[in-house]
Amino acid sequence: MIILLYGKDEFRSTLKLAEIKNKFLEKNKEGGTLFVFDFPESPMKSEDIIPKLMTGGLFSNKKLAVFKNTLENKNIVENEEFLVFVKKIKKEEIKDLTVVFWEPAKFEKKTKLAKYLLANSKSQAFEFLEGAKFLNWIRDEIKNRSQGETSITPLALQKLASFAGSEDLSLLSNEIEKLTSFRAKGEISDADIDLLVRSQISTEIFKTIDALAMGDRKTAVKLLHDHLSSGDDPFYLLSMYFYQFRNLIKVKPLAEKNIPEREIALKLKLHPYVVRKSVQQGRNFSLEKLKNIYKLLCEMDFRAKTGKAEINLALDQFIAAV
Repeated sequence: MIILLYGKDEFRSTLKLAEIKNKFLEKNKEGGTLFVFDFPESPMKSEDIIPKLMTGGLFSNKKLAVFKNTLENKNIVENEEFLVFVKKIKKEEIKDLTVVFWEPAKFEKKTKLAKYLLANSKSQAFEFLEGAKFLNWIRDEIKNRSQGETSITPLALQKLASFAGSEDLSLLSNEIEKLTSFRAKGEISDADIDLLVRSQISTEIFKTIDALAMGDRKTAVKLLHDHLSSGDDPFYLLSMYFYQFRNLIKVKPLAEKNIPEREIALKLKLHPYVVRKSVQQGRNFSLEKLKNIYKLLCEMDFRAKTGKAEINLALDQFIAAV
């Protein structure tokens, strides 16, 4: 069997991959072998990989092979032997082998391998959650984290959703963990969100973005390194930059139409404080500049998560480039 997991929402696709691996290992405790090939980091070529999967372990019957970022590796994508191998898996000519391809959102879909996988695998595309699906995901996470002991009020749910956004569920997951630890039983209220979430946003984002908006890179770098020195996760800081520059792109066109901040907050479902800061910061950027910054963040995020760049250095380079 061939499984293809891909899409912009790498948090959920990674969780799905972990679920597949855990189920395989649980089901095959004594007779299964797990292989993981992570490209483009791995220098391995198809001639190194295929024999491993054909033979497996000495006493293994079932095999699960996970290929990550494979479609970024020209040695694999352009290799006819590997494509023939994948076709044999589809035809079940290779027994007891399941292959999972995990790919990020952006990959070249015109190669022979990509076309074959999209047409012949059990594929699942993970797009960002929207509307009711996003709100239901938050409710379910809170319920699961608290083993059914904690719920969330409608107002708090809307506020948490607007603060965190659906484009970085790893950030939102951290916030949910914090909230369910604080409110182990009962209902999470909007006051809890203000206490535990908004303060995090204001301290982690706005000072750095303020400095960048004023062209004060020296202060922005200092703030970044203060966070890193105190042990803050660099990927968490990156997600915070994503959060606020995404808000700036949403708020600026409305602010330029002289729409009142209160109406902007209602329209975008953002907290008034977030809107007020975004309006202030947006005055120092053109919309084109904001879109270019966001594109830079996306490129940096991809390079860091695929091992093409070291995250701390990438954060420094980002600030220098703004």
